Amino acid sequence: MSQQAADALVVEADELFRRELFADAAQRFEKATQLFPPHPLAWKGLGNALLCGGKPHDAARAFDQAIGLRPTSATALWGGAVAHAEIGNKVMAQNYLRRALLLQPTWLDMAQSVPSLAAFLQVSTRAADLIRTAFGTFSSRTYRHAADAQRGIEIARLLDRPRFAHVSYVTIGLSNTEWPVAPTVRAKPRVELVLATLIDSEVCGQILANLAFHLATTGFYPEPGVMIRDVVAALHAGELSQRLPHVFITEARDWGIRLPLDDAPPPITLVRVVPVSEAEYQIWRQGVPAIEASLAQRRVDLADLRRPG
Repeated sequence: MSQQAADALVVEADELFRRELFADAAQRFEKATQLFPPHPLAWKGLGNALLCGGKPHDAARAFDQAIGLRPTSATALWGGAVAHAEIGNKVMAQNYLRRALLLQPTWLDMAQSVPSLAAFLQVSTRAADLIRTAFGTFSSRTYRHAADAQRGIEIARLLDRPRFAHVSYVTIGLSNTEWPVAPTVRAKPRVELVLATLIDSEVCGQILANLAFHLATTGFYPEPGVMIRDVVAALHAGELSQRLPHVFITEARDWGIRLPLDDAPPPITLVRVVPVSEAEYQIWRQGVPAIEASLAQRRVDLADLRRPG
């Protein structure tokens, strides 16, 4: 009898929901879940009614119940993704959205039209997952553009990478940049920047953020072997900006990970950022082999930001 009574309440609640009487619908759906707890439609309906009624936290819990009872319900997964996105639970929102799109690939355009979900479809979301798989868990911070607070980039911080007592900083967001190429030229891989340091300082994140904003604005691709002048100098970070004012881009070999991180279109890779001196810049002007040979011959620790220029 309890399931039959719950079914009747769900029918009533569905009608109230169609009439946009969300509070009344939520009461009927909730009563149905109390009468027959393993009722996936009642939990999903409750989630939808609560979400439309401006109660995303309660809605998220209801959708979790619905998905637990029926994991292949694309509509419950969609509602769960929206609810968790609204309350800032990125991990659950992304998980539910991916599962919903696997079941209903045609919903991709709809997801891209929902601002809270569109962020999870960016290349950088995949990059973050790949970095987490390659390096393990990390903390992160968002850096804002000095002239445009609407522009931001996330910088991940990884301890004991690439080796003990080192800290690695990695951008998460530059990979959203699509690099301009000629129509007949193959698209360039998306890229994130990594910097290793023996000095765990906020300036390391600032170096990467400053460089990432510069590259995205200018469209200059950070190919291994290129030099970008005044990236550190522009930060006015005391004697560091004077001693190592420029950055050299090289391959991210020291971390011992497979690159690119992913071959799926678009491919995503990492490049290493190395602060260098004016004297080293002049050596680089003789050719990339010259600067690489100079660094090797002097046994320069590329992670030592305290080294002389």
